[in-house]
Amino acid sequence: MKRLARCALLMLLTLLPLSALHAEDRLRVVATTTQAADLARVIGGARIALTALMSGGVDPHLYKPTESDIAAMNAAQLVIYSGLNLEGQFETVFEALGQRMVRVYALSEPVLQAGFILEETVGVPDPHFWFDPRNWMLAAQGLAEVLAELDAAHADFYRANATAYVAQLETLYDWARAAMTDPAIPEAKRILVTSHDAFRYFGDAFGWTVRGIQGISTVAEASVSAIQEVADLVVREGIEVIFVESSVSPATVQAVIAAAQARGATVRTGIRELYSDAMGAPDEFGGTYVEMIVHNVVTILQSFGYAVPPLPESLALDLPETFQAR
Repeated sequence: MKRLARCALLMLLTLLPLSALHAEDRLRVVATTTQAADLARVIGGARIALTALMSGGVDPHLYKPTESDIAAMNAAQLVIYSGLNLEGQFETVFEALGQRMVRVYALSEPVLQAGFILEETVGVPDPHFWFDPRNWMLAAQGLAEVLAELDAAHADFYRANATAYVAQLETLYDWARAAMTDPAIPEAKRILVTSHDAFRYFGDAFGWTVRGIQGISTVAEASVSAIQEVADLVVREGIEVIFVESSVSPATVQAVIAAAQARGATVRTGIRELYSDAMGAPDEFGGTYVEMIVHNVVTILQSFGYAVPPLPESLALDLPETFQAR
């Protein structure tokens, strides 16, 4: 069946007409995830014509490319994706695109070479590398070089955008690290429980222990034993808040809360959902990478009742009223 599906896909790509890629003076770029699309906008700016495949709240572990997605990728000069098997349903598509000489680039490539990579117990790299801003700096620089290679006449433009963005990410990292490790937050209480195991890079970067109810992928549902194990952790450590993710069903979180409450624990969900595998919609706070990190930090701190430090002016963000200090 897999071989037949691959053949069918190759036939579809063969039948799709090649676009006149040089009809306009912009690179045609397709991005899979919301994070990838945001980075393309930041680095590529007006020099690229961007098609974003996934929207806010869409789970990339489960997303299957549509015919219109395939058509867009077939017409592109560059397809960028996150990598490390995050977009597990795209493997056959990428293979077919490579045979048609469409450039396909994983943002995780420079991170694998020089970044902070965490591995699952079976030795598989955790795909959620973007949650450490230091990794996202490498991804930004790597994408700038790819765009510079494809559009050499404007190489300085892409590299300048990456340099400015890396400076912003450094400020973001310093602010988030200081906020999450404030001495007012006891180290024993720095435990983050979420829908699935997407936040280990976040915890590693910002000094918190992280436990997901599901594993690093949402393809398989959480088992009863996994729910009970997390409920045991909640009761044992006195964890008062656990978090639902915007791209994952709240069912497992609700099951953990019910199991913990049945044992006498007092536990509730966070005041807002966290963004994990998908960012927010472009018209809401959390619709960019920087906003996503700030949203998550503020949501975690406020949910536990901790103070939120002022944002650096250089981030140029206006927090919604509901995010203001309480």
